[in-house]
Amino acid sequence: MNHEGYVPIRTRLAVEDLDFLADARADLLRFSELGLRLLDLHQPRDAGGITSDTAHPILRCRSCMWRWPCPTFRAMSESFGLPRSDVDLPESA
Repeated sequence: MNHEGYVPIRTRLAVEDLDFLADARADLLRFSELGLRLLDLHQPRDAGGITSDTAHPILRCRSCMWRWPCPTFRAMSESFGLPRSDVDLPESA
């Protein structure tokens, strides 16, 4: 990195590579927004059933209604590198 904060590149890049690099920041921001919206959709909620353990009610995903944590939330958590024990703990409903 030079004193102006830029990394000088001394290689030949194809036009497609330059187009990719030009749009990379905006694409990454849109992809991050998609991830946040998916996480917002897939949150736990009380399933409303009768349970003998009132301290730990049965939770279901408010979007897909699978038992919590749902497959979508598990896949996203694994891709973010969260430990398995953190995935099994329900968040605030």
